[in-house]
Amino acid sequence: MKQLAAAFLLFIGGVVPVLAEPAGPQTPLTDWLKEARIGAFMHFLPGDAAQFAKVNDFDVAALAAQLDGIGAKYLVLTLGQNSGWFNAPNATYERISGYQTGERCAPRDLPLDLHRALQAKGIRLMLYLPCQTPNHDPRAQKAFGLHQGPSDQPIDLAFAKQWAEVIYEWSARYGDKVSGWWFDGGYQGVGFNEEMARIYADAVKRGNPKAIVTFNPGVRLIRHTRAEDYTAGELNEPFNVVPTARWVDGSQWHALSFLGSQWGRRDVRHPTELWRAWFQQVTKQGGAVTLNMGPNWDPKAGPIGAIATEQAEQFRAIARP
Repeated sequence: MKQLAAAFLLFIGGVVPVLAEPAGPQTPLTDWLKEARIGAFMHFLPGDAAQFAKVNDFDVAALAAQLDGIGAKYLVLTLGQNSGWFNAPNATYERISGYQTGERCAPRDLPLDLHRALQAKGIRLMLYLPCQTPNHDPRAQKAFGLHQGPSDQPIDLAFAKQWAEVIYEWSARYGDKVSGWWFDGGYQGVGFNEEMARIYADAVKRGNPKAIVTFNPGVRLIRHTRAEDYTAGELNEPFNVVPTARWVDGSQWHALSFLGSQWGRRDVRHPTELWRAWFQQVTKQGGAVTLNMGPNWDPKAGPIGAIATEQAEQFRAIARP
């Protein structure tokens, strides 16, 4: 990328250079994300058969009411990640992997049920999916033609085309019920490239031409591919990363971080005042922020899938006008 200019921002005790990027597509498909300003992200990731069974117990009405009460304008839900258990049916995945119906893909369509509950509150749904099969499931890795091992494996176009079939089944089923997708593991180190990004983006947009898509390059905020509409923006410590404009080389400025001590945790790690000051700086320039909060797994502690009160209260304070 060509560097046009450099600006310096003084923010929360540090001087950070922020480069002004050349203009790119600047798609109006992301207008809603800019206007939304803030949304929630939830890692609901069953790791074994007992947790997989709790997909049926997820209380979508309770979560939708919480999100509405705290001012979240959208929710990003994990379809699955490393363990091999998925939160929705997918016959294409089962056909290629050889698993039986309901063995690894939940019989309950959790995203569809969530959409219904969220739509009633005016909250959008987005979905999370890795760029490859679960890396803790050697059977799936082998079936899709990947090396087997408990880490991200090298991928190629032949694999990407198969994985796009899995993506398309979900995108076609949900259509405009899903407003966007956040793809993890789009790392150069595993061979992910522009052509693969286009293949995945096409699978999404054939289901919903208005869906927005991004691909995660790792812990940084950049425009990673020409196929993306917004930045993945994964940040562990976000407070010194602030936009100077809405666009990053034509990609909608967006950051994703976590309220808890780590992804999926239910505690809080930073004072609300720091989060709110950063959030106001971001949204003043047209950026958007997604904050990860952990779901409840214990029925004795409340509804399955509900957000912890401490995190809900902090999110509400950050999001308030």
